[in-house]
Amino acid sequence: MALNFNDIKEKVKETLDIVADTTRDVASKTADKAKNVSRIAKLSLEISGEKDTIKKAYAEIGKLYYETHKDAPDGFFVQLCDEITLANKSIIDKETEIAELKADGNLEDDIEVEFEEIVTEAETEAEGECDCGCGEHTHDDAPAEDSAE
Repeated sequence: MALNFNDIKEKVKETLDIVADTTRDVASKTADKAKNVSRIAKLSLEISGEKDTIKKAYAEIGKLYYETHKDAPDGFFVQLCDEITLANKSIIDKETEIAELKADGNLEDDIEVEFEEIVTEAETEAEGECDCGCGEHTHDDAPAEDSAE
């Protein structure tokens, strides 16, 4: 039983058709998956944006509730409103202290402080050395300055 050229040619053609169909199917499925991945990424980004919108709206609702009910909050809002009120008072107190410190020292708004200088001063104070920096005595045994001199 001899195979002739036409039979071999037909078998090769059938095999190539199967391979081509399989390749098209794989390519189509890959393209569909890529489209799906792209769509999922886009939808996830949109969901993130919507969640951000909700978060901002919740914050605004809370702020509006606090502003309108801070003097007489209901139920479980009492503790939250008290926390906000105390935090706001603390902020005001600290801002006032900053303003007073700036005014007392004629300091400008932008204060630059050398970190190493502060650390060195703190270490010196912790070691008990005097302000003169001699390192020979502590504040406790430093000679009293005579104001009459």
